[in-house]
Amino acid sequence: MLVNVSPDYLYWTDHVQPIEDRHAPYFIALPPSGMDAGEARKKVAGELTGDERVERIGELETYQSFWHPGVQRPVFKVYTTRSYHVPSVSDDVFRLGLYSAEHDIPYHERALTDLAAEGTWVFDSQGEEQTLTVTAYDIEMTEYGDKKHVPIDIIGYRQFDVSFISDKDLDSEDFMFQFTSFPEQLDGEVEQLVAHDEAEEVEQLLRICDVLQNTDIVTGHNIIGFDNLQIYERIMHLLQHCSTISGDEAKRFRSFLDGYARQDRSFHFGSPQQTAIFYPASFDTYQAARKFYSLDSYTLGSVASFLGVDIADRVELSPDEMALDDRTLRYNRQDVMEQAAITLYLLQQALPLSFTTGMPFELLLSSGATKMWDYMAMIRAARHKKLMPAICRAQSVAAGIRDLGDSKEEIADSARDSEPSKQVNRVAKYGEEMPDWVEYPFLLYDPEREDTGYHFPGGMTIKPNRDADSDYVPWYHVVVADVGAMYPTILKAVNAGADTVRLAREDETVDDWVWLKELPEAFHDLGFAIRPAEEEYTDKGYMVGVHIDEQPGLVNLAMTGILNFIGKIKRDMQRAEGEEQRRLKMMYQSLKGARNAGTHGILSAPRVSCRQFNLWGAALITTMGQYILNDTLNILNDRGARVVYGDTDGIYIGCSRSMSQELAAALDVPAPEENWIIPPSEALNAIRFCNRKWRDELAYKEFELEPEEHEAMIFVKHKNYLIFDVHDGSLRMTTKGNNFKGSDKPNIARIVLADIMADVLRENTSWTSEDEGRRNIKTSLKKQTHEHVEAMDIESFDLDAFTLVQSVQPPGRYKPNPDGSMSVYGERAKALQRLVGSITARQKFKFVVTKKSLPGVKNPTKSSVKPIHYMYPVKLLDSRRQLDMDWYTDMIKSYVRGAFGLRDLDLKEQYGLDAWM
Repeated sequence: MLVNVSPDYLYWTDHVQPIEDRHAPYFIALPPSGMDAGEARKKVAGELTGDERVERIGELETYQSFWHPGVQRPVFKVYTTRSYHVPSVSDDVFRLGLYSAEHDIPYHERALTDLAAEGTWVFDSQGEEQTLTVTAYDIEMTEYGDKKHVPIDIIGYRQFDVSFISDKDLDSEDFMFQFTSFPEQLDGEVEQLVAHDEAEEVEQLLRICDVLQNTDIVTGHNIIGFDNLQIYERIMHLLQHCSTISGDEAKRFRSFLDGYARQDRSFHFGSPQQTAIFYPASFDTYQAARKFYSLDSYTLGSVASFLGVDIADRVELSPDEMALDDRTLRYNRQDVMEQAAITLYLLQQALPLSFTTGMPFELLLSSGATKMWDYMAMIRAARHKKLMPAICRAQSVAAGIRDLGDSKEEIADSARDSEPSKQVNRVAKYGEEMPDWVEYPFLLYDPEREDTGYHFPGGMTIKPNRDADSDYVPWYHVVVADVGAMYPTILKAVNAGADTVRLAREDETVDDWVWLKELPEAFHDLGFAIRPAEEEYTDKGYMVGVHIDEQPGLVNLAMTGILNFIGKIKRDMQRAEGEEQRRLKMMYQSLKGARNAGTHGILSAPRVSCRQFNLWGAALITTMGQYILNDTLNILNDRGARVVYGDTDGIYIGCSRSMSQELAAALDVPAPEENWIIPPSEALNAIRFCNRKWRDELAYKEFELEPEEHEAMIFVKHKNYLIFDVHDGSLRMTTKGNNFKGSDKPNIARIVLADIMADVLRENTSWTSEDEGRRNIKTSLKKQTHEHVEAMDIESFDLDAFTLVQSVQPPGRYKPNPDGSMSVYGERAKALQRLVGSITARQKFKFVVTKKSLPGVKNPTKSSVKPIHYMYPVKLLDSRRQLDMDWYTDMIKSYVRGAFGLRDLDLKEQYGLDAWM
């Protein structure tokens, strides 16, 4: 079973193999249409024979065009001696009058995707049970920050095994993955390696190198950006400067660095960061948490808290408090225990997704949607011999390519004679295989607006405070026609993809029409099939004709595998119970996220580096979605349903004016009389009718609008609403949208909101008219907010409910005020140093808001949003009486007022209804 590939080695579960045994770097040479392919190959061979960069010239092959379905191109591969020679040799071939393709694929991705296309797949056990050893580890450096080359004093690690069966069939795109053994919790001690001097450090580093290179998966929190990197750089330093290292020890170190480690760079918000990957596989739980969850903070403690990992009597140490003592050793043990427990959660999502996508962890977890789906498409491109496009930011290339020529041939010729940017050159070298938009770049880049020249419509929305007039009304028994899988389903049904959809000329028969709200005038003069959109939509815009290939596109093929696997998991979830069902749900969530990301978004991102920008393929998906949702809306309205909300996730139907007996029981209030707007059975029948209709029209039996039901919902505005359900006899409230997120608020705000809303519902078990329901909800909301904050008992809440987590940097790192004075953040950092000692690096603090300001602040200020000067470290708090409950009550009022968009919470002043917003 192949576990991973580096630029130099293949890593199997039982051995390591040089990559040149199985693969060689190459790019694809493309003779222009007017050039004889055989003569072109001879010309290249004659020029490059004897070039030490070139290994050999491949034979002529036939590849499919990516942008022009049905077109076959004769090509040949040029193999290089080293992967880093590919760009320069491809430049030489380009200058010889040929074009080139796939010259910009990083070599480990090239090798991985080629091997996968042949069937050698990451984490593929080929139907046999496979066991992998996982090692969670963490390092401590007690002198960190004091000097440049810091010893690694403590290394803690813990190991466990996971077993699974996996298999795949690339012909049918059928995938299977099943855990056969996975620890529910970890027992046993954490191993710790402690070094008191340089000689001991060398010994312990050699021991951990032995452990890691005999491990299948190395894991930890931020190991790629810190722990791995620190070990890598420390070993390099010791090899160069430690005179006591023996020849055998140096050989063992170099064997580890050469065969099991690689230094690299990653980019975070555009800033390069040094990283190190340990092989066979590095599973970084920091990256995994960012991949799978949306959190306010991704520190180890924050992720552990989110996942419910609770280490008893957890020790917290700042860098200044580190020492070679029992407390630091305990801190390290608890770090490892926490990291291992987090890995148990995250690996259940990441390992099946890594297998299904074919991406090793260090690629998968750091990639966005476009990179992930480009990679999956690249596997299919290699397997089916289809030319994969260059990676680029389409808008940037459009801005830089507009002056090189009007046709692809002119652009390529100009690029040979000039020196365009690297990004433009990567695309121009493709010649006739450039995307068609290079011939109308003004569509993607309008220099007067420095923006795109088109308007691409998103999903259909029915806003509660504009279209549906449904805001603030308590809608009971809400039925949702869930369209979460609509776009992937449409992609499959109509074969929408970058390599399957192209523009139709005005004299051609059109396969379908796509909707754009805005197109530049110059685009209308290019001879494409375009007509006004009034016939289909009341909004402005144009319908543009497209052709669709009959053969499934690359993303279509990959989507088939994802959808097939999801279908299996959903069936297994219905029969599973307990821990197995929980694990299947986690697998489902990760694959569902990958599925939803692989549609119009990867085709319509002009400012994102990707290989498959195709506006027409993206518009085909969203246009069909508009048709389906609009048709569903009309059917529901015709059947008397009250549609209260709609977005790309579904259409929401309010079925009742009164709460159910189950909801009333959960709230401990008398159940009101039934008062249906439409019986739920009729709403569900309408959804089933829409399903049958669109399965027939799309000729795709897998199409499905999945119905969901909720006890109650209250909408505020688009994408901001509350959902109420009953679980095990108790009310559960779910918040949606930034209004309710309150990421800068302590958790007490959300706790109190849940209590407020429970009492609001108790006072509003039913309503007669929508205006009455809206008016009563607002009145109850104001009343209950006042009553709850007035009655709030500090002792009834855990201290965590009052805490705010923020990072603090050294005082000098904060930008000063315009007048040169220190900012409030700098003043806080300076004041904190009086309490906790010197702050030499960014640290996370848990704060509470106190009555007295931090020591040393001359003119403290306290706002309801950021009371910076009054944020006191929790661990230094002497008594709960120090908490400023007046601030917390004002904060809760502010949170409720902002979340609901209310002008005020005062019941005494008289306002008209229009002034309550």
